[in-house]
Amino acid sequence: MFKQYLTLIQNNAEFRYLWFAQVVSLFGDWFGTIATVILISRFTDSGVAVGTLFVLRALPLFALGPVAGVIADRFDRKKVLIVSDLLRVVIVLGFLLVRDGSLVWLIYLLTVLQFSISAFFEPARNALLPTLVNKDELLVANTLSSSTWSAMLAFGAAIGGAVTGIFGTDTAIVLDALTFLVSAASVMQITRDTRPVRDEAEIGGGWMDMIDGFRYVLDRPRIGVLTLTKGMSQVGTGDIMIALYAAHVFIIGEDGAITLGALYASFGVGAILGPVIGNALGDESDRFLQNFILVGFLVMPVGWILYGAAPLLPIAMIGICFRAIGGSINWVYSSVLIQMKVPDKFMGRVFALDFSIFTLMMAIAVWGTGFLIDTLDIDPRTMSFYLAAGHLAPAMLWWYFISNRNLAPAAPDFAAAGQD
Repeated sequence: MFKQYLTLIQNNAEFRYLWFAQVVSLFGDWFGTIATVILISRFTDSGVAVGTLFVLRALPLFALGPVAGVIADRFDRKKVLIVSDLLRVVIVLGFLLVRDGSLVWLIYLLTVLQFSISAFFEPARNALLPTLVNKDELLVANTLSSSTWSAMLAFGAAIGGAVTGIFGTDTAIVLDALTFLVSAASVMQITRDTRPVRDEAEIGGGWMDMIDGFRYVLDRPRIGVLTLTKGMSQVGTGDIMIALYAAHVFIIGEDGAITLGALYASFGVGAILGPVIGNALGDESDRFLQNFILVGFLVMPVGWILYGAAPLLPIAMIGICFRAIGGSINWVYSSVLIQMKVPDKFMGRVFALDFSIFTLMMAIAVWGTGFLIDTLDIDPRTMSFYLAAGHLAPAMLWWYFISNRNLAPAAPDFAAAGQD
């Protein structure tokens, strides 16, 4: 089953460098995530405080997304990745300055700075990936990329939770910063021309590039639908629910660090399984990818029901795993469809819009969940059942798109989107 993924890594050195950079930086990311969540939980006792942290991780990605897309479509994408990594080394080390509750504001400030830089990284990486592989390798490359995110979530969260619980948050923060250095060194090894393909006649001001990107999506409703898919999955996010379960439901380890790591690890396992199962059951056709996204939307509420009803931590781990299976299916397959349909000159801007919508919806979901729990005194278990019910709406909406709006290969504007 995994031979095709190993073959891609072994035979394509350019993709291997990009993939390895992702491996090490994501491994460090989960150390940083656990460390900052623990710092917030240690110095405050509020669902809104934790929710605010995740909102501030998401809003820069939304606000700067259009600008980041223009950068990814105008400048050498390799250089964008390297500069982003090096800047984040310095920013992440700043978390070491947080020593008491009076400096909680610094966690928020540094989080905004870190994810403002990350806003430029993701569109450039997503736009660069299809230029490093053949068209028939796109599904495998995206599945591997998503599975790597998931594996590093599972492995990094488990190790990060243990290391943070034993050695403290300072160790986790330093390790996070070092991984960005290794990531930059790996990207430097890419030798292929990583500058975006552009027609000289089309090169204008950055503002016009941004407008052209929006116009491209608005003129192609079915591409627009694909950019909404990840955001539609964010009725409830795992981040705040995992943090709340670690702090209030299953408290294992210092400040719930072991529980936090275990739940994030389970989420990572589920995110690995989603597209791997899909790839084993189907093919790379538009119809299968679209239909299996519907499966993803239906699996997510099942996960929330299990999560809310869990009498023991292992059952909660299974529930959050199911939630991740559905979300990863939607993430990978919507990304593949975008890469198949959108020309290179618009790729960065379309992915920036895609990621911006996702982060906006995630921020609303995270803050809204924390707000409801704090103001209405809803316990985390009950909130899980509300999230399960809420996921039925995007599932029905996606079913409407693929059945009544004819999101099929034969649809004229959808099929032509990658030919402009």
